[in-house]
Amino acid sequence: MSAGITSTIRLAIRTLPEHFDRSRITTVIETIEQELYDGGVYANATADSFTIEITVRTDQLLDTAKVLTELELI
Repeated sequence: MSAGITSTIRLAIRTLPEHFDRSRITTVIETIEQELYDGGVYANATADSFTIEITVRTDQLLDTAKVLTELELI
């Protein structure tokens, strides 16, 4: 990710929509990153036991929100 101001979006794993397999978080993260990339957003997603964290450049928050809405994540 290029230098600049970034924002972090946190999503609770327990609230993921049914079309995401919570037992395959690595696949969920890869899907989110790919969909964001396809939407013109370069993002880094990571997860722990409870939360998925998505880090994006702050100037791409609107595009990020659009993609996450289409994925039914927000």
